[in-house]
Amino acid sequence: MEERIRELFATMLQVSPDAVDDETHPASLARWDSMQHLILVSGFEEEFGVDVDPEEAIDMYKDFATFKEIMLQKLEGRS
Repeated sequence: MEERIRELFATMLQVSPDAVDDETHPASLARWDSMQHLILVSGFEEEFGVDVDPEEAIDMYKDFATFKEIMLQKLEGRS
């Protein structure tokens, strides 16, 4: 599932999956700005059928590791 999250994240930002790792953060990826972040969160909610709270969405803007961890928690919670 982690790889699927990374691939979707990269696809939505129109970058290579190789450009995304746990250290990736908004300042290191020009396409990941605040507006694109809202689109990312919305896209992930739709793709995986989960709801992300506003506070979680803010936390997810820290780095890809945090984004991925919150999504994994959401996916575990829906099972």
